Amino acid sequence: MKVYIDRFEPAERRRWVQEYEVDTAGRSMTVMDVLLHIADHMDPTLAFFRHSMCNHGICARCVLLADGKVCLACTELIGERKLLKLAPVPGKEVVRDLVVRF
Repeated sequence: MKVYIDRFEPAERRRWVQEYEVDTAGRSMTVMDVLLHIADHMDPTLAFFRHSMCNHGICARCVLLADGKVCLACTELIGERKLLKLAPVPGKEVVRDLVVRF
């Protein structure tokens, strides 16, 4: 699956979209699983919110836009998507990449 993520580097005030290729075939994954795979195996500089109690949809700190829809990364299943576009939730100050200030 191709994953496009809106990135933001605050020190340089630089914005860009970065593309990743993630093998999701035959696996049931959430958006959070995809982000963790990217951070663990491809790009440790990717910033997104993960809480120790994540994957329960309780704290809502992992809120983001997935294909233009506001969702929680920890509960949003990717299903059979071949393409995933991720961006910070609108209306909040972006701290870095997908992390916003609440």
